[in-house]
Amino acid sequence: MKRLFCVVVTVALFFPLSVFPAKAVDCDGKAAVVMEWASETVLYEKNADEKLPQASTTKIMTALLVLESADLENKITVSASAAAVEGSQLGLTEGDVLSIRDLLYVLMLKSGNDAAEALAEGIGGSVSAFVASMNRRAKELGLNDTQFQNPHGLPAEGHYTTARDLARLTAKALENEEFCNIVSAKQAKLTYKNMVISNSNKLLETCEGVFGVKTGFTKKAGRCLVTAAERKGVRLICVTLNDGNDWQDHAALYDECFPRVSIEESVPARGYGGIVPILGGEGDATVKNSLPLTCITIDGQPIPYQLIPQTIPRTFAPIPRGQTLGYLLALSEKGRLISSSPLNTVHTVLQKKEERTFFGSFPVKLRKLWRALTS
Repeated sequence: MKRLFCVVVTVALFFPLSVFPAKAVDCDGKAAVVMEWASETVLYEKNADEKLPQASTTKIMTALLVLESADLENKITVSASAAAVEGSQLGLTEGDVLSIRDLLYVLMLKSGNDAAEALAEGIGGSVSAFVASMNRRAKELGLNDTQFQNPHGLPAEGHYTTARDLARLTAKALENEEFCNIVSAKQAKLTYKNMVISNSNKLLETCEGVFGVKTGFTKKAGRCLVTAAERKGVRLICVTLNDGNDWQDHAALYDECFPRVSIEESVPARGYGGIVPILGGEGDATVKNSLPLTCITIDGQPIPYQLIPQTIPRTFAPIPRGQTLGYLLALSEKGRLISSSPLNTVHTVLQKKEERTFFGSFPVKLRKLWRALTS
């Protein structure tokens, strides 16, 4: 496959964006946020910046770090300390050998604290080293109101986050396709003992469009829930902390917020034109988008986005009309893809006469013959 490279941004469309006020929703949680994924625009918030314990939603960061650094087919041997960790667990025993993939499914579907500790030891070398990496990654992501003390979320002094930080962490994790595959699975069959496990997130079955993400509960944190849902191409994230009515609140918040967000055409088909240099050609190629580009609007206002053309480098003539030489991407300011279209050539680009071989000049000869026969 030919590599694509990003041409200097030739078109950037930015629109003024208002602050979107929270609607009156009766949410029982101590803190809550609803966020549009691509732009991280907040549609609803309640005590969004209050530092609170997050229970097993901690495992979102654990999973993200593992996915960013490890081969999922590698194996980890469960230690005595991982097998003995308290709280929710699958029941792993010392000496069990599991693939990292299996451990991630146990981590996110069954909320296995034993899986969390096994992953931390296997990836980080020790739990403390892995937790240090969790905190470094949080800082890199700008999660300045988040601090981790362990990889599973059991109560610990100085282990906290905010609803806003947790939503932003989830937005980052959802960029990872494997993360989405794991958290959206209603069931998973492990290679470990051929065990079949079920997802504890019941909104996967009961709430339209929900495809993740993580449940959590401790007596100190209360019920904590992070979900993501997609309807009509719009993706939202919902976070509630210390919410005894979380299932119902998430469903109600989605029903309140989704109608405020829509996908709208922003650039019609063939509405964007660009130039691609052609090596050995009689001229450069003019390209246009073959499909419309879309943007996201919230309460009728477009979110900021930019158009980025990516084209194939070192393209040689001849180039026929209609050939795809790259793609036009509509990206949010967070760099997340909103829509895309192939960039196709408008006209044929012939080889320079002095560079034509017999085969390179054959299309020219054929056209001349056709003109002679039809004139």
